Amino acid sequence: MSVREEVLSRKKQKIENLTKEVEASDALFFTEYRGLTVNQLEGLRGVLREGSASYFVIKNSLIQKTFDGLNIDCPKELLKGPTALVVSKQDCPVVASKMYKFLKENESLVVKGGYLDGSFISESEVKALSKLPSRDVLIGQLVGGLKSTISRFVMSMSSPMRGLVYSLEAIKNQKN
Repeated sequence: MSVREEVLSRKKQKIENLTKEVEASDALFFTEYRGLTVNQLEGLRGVLREGSASYFVIKNSLIQKTFDGLNIDCPKELLKGPTALVVSKQDCPVVASKMYKFLKENESLVVKGGYLDGSFISESEVKALSKLPSRDVLIGQLVGGLKSTISRFVMSMSSPMRGLVYSLEAIKNQKN
């Protein structure tokens, strides 16, 4: 196998791996990592791993070929400069939040945008996503809301019965 064939084979393998990651993800975030040290990148990877996400530094042409293979038109402005992808596997608001927390301490990281639910989102939309509560918190809020609604319903249904009992008790006391 020649060197050229070997390089092409490795690129093809990278595209296949990235395609699998994109298909298994619930969200993607495009970042620019220029100015970050190796230690900072490793720190970012560690923070993202806690949120079930991965950080891939990969050539723009390979990202473009991956999206082309998935029949997705990737905006060209997301692929300018050195690009890395954050691949979120679950609870993307938590991952976005971790990215922005890291960004506060390391201003060299630039969030360019993202890909969520079949469409590309801007940097401001990624920032708004980072401010949403986690999935567990949202589920807790939903359950709490349902519980209070059910409790109020039960109380309102028992209120007329209680009133009748109190009225009958008052009539009984008057007759005694």
